[in-house]
Amino acid sequence: MRKVVKRTYKFRLFPSKRVAGRMERVLGACRFLYNVELEYEKQVYFSDRNFVDKNTLNNLIPGWKCVNPGLGRVHSQVLQNVSDRLDKSFKSFFRRVKNGKKAGFPRFKSKERYDSFTFPQSGFKLEKQKLKLSKVGMLNIKLHRKIRGEIKTLTVKKCPTGKWFACFSVVEEKLSKKSELGKGVGIDVGLNSFYADSEGNKIVNPRWLRKSEGRLKFLQRRLSRKVRANKNWEKSKLEIAYLHEKIVNQRNDFLHKQSRKLADNYSFIAVEKLFIKNMVKNRYLSKSISDAGWRRFLQFLSYKVEETGGQIVEVDAKGTSQYCICGNKVNKSLAVRIHKCNKCGLELDRDVMSAIIIKALALKKNTVGTAGINACGDVPLGTSMKQECTSKIRSPYTSIS
Repeated sequence: MRKVVKRTYKFRLFPSKRVAGRMERVLGACRFLYNVELEYEKQVYFSDRNFVDKNTLNNLIPGWKCVNPGLGRVHSQVLQNVSDRLDKSFKSFFRRVKNGKKAGFPRFKSKERYDSFTFPQSGFKLEKQKLKLSKVGMLNIKLHRKIRGEIKTLTVKKCPTGKWFACFSVVEEKLSKKSELGKGVGIDVGLNSFYADSEGNKIVNPRWLRKSEGRLKFLQRRLSRKVRANKNWEKSKLEIAYLHEKIVNQRNDFLHKQSRKLADNYSFIAVEKLFIKNMVKNRYLSKSISDAGWRRFLQFLSYKVEETGGQIVEVDAKGTSQYCICGNKVNKSLAVRIHKCNKCGLELDRDVMSAIIIKALALKKNTVGTAGINACGDVPLGTSMKQECTSKIRSPYTSIS
């Protein structure tokens, strides 16, 4: 069975000073068009509580070219994509209003907030290690891997550090892999350790932001003493951008390696269903949760498991740390890191215990096909399952009576 896979390839661009200047002008023209169209949309919206579609906005572009001749030096489809972006912003705004959610009205874009332009269909061409952009020129591009599939769109993005990247959106038809239910593992993410698995392994949480926090505070204090928009202010701002970029790259590299290791070694992975949006509302833990990158890790893991033909199952893991694999409830606070069962005598790291129970819940859910499993109390694993789980764990805390 064939399926359509969508993915994005990101490559570094190395433009000359002349070409980089042209790309800056394209960004400026697109930002001008976006703000002009938004002003027009606001006038329409506040007059009859509606908004015009992207086709109407596209028909107005020739008139705005007379106001700003720089728009004429931009590829036509790049300008049409600006209208498409604004159209999507208003549709999202009305959808949030309709659903009763907090709806932020589309806002004007400053130079820092508009950092990319898109070629939706044409206007670009790859020639070996060169990328040709219509009305921009030839750019050196680092193609560090082969692009597989049909290229649909190209987005050129500028980072706060001044680096340029090309993002190719690709559609590829692939044969869907389906591997039999083989070696499985349960994952329990945390803050003390990044995650613990059902085989007793614990991965250290690197805490990239926390490690660089001292340097970041120093640079931000130094920036606050500079005169805004001064040359030294721009230099200090660039230093902070480089440090943030380094933290993001370190985190992504770590998450990619860990997710790849799991996807290659296991055909069945059980994870807890996390509501991270609600969890980061805790002002004491929000920074640590964001620094860990749980959401991105699960995203990386999900598509990698799909590529290898494996299966990932989310379960409601509420209360998993309060139960033993024998089914006995063992109440403990967050400060207690070692699980001790007064019924079966098992002594184990609490995160590893949670991972074992998460795996058992996922196996039950996958076998029975239930929509959701709530309590760990309905998962008494039994003696054979208990011996199977604990025999794989090499932990100084393990002792079974």
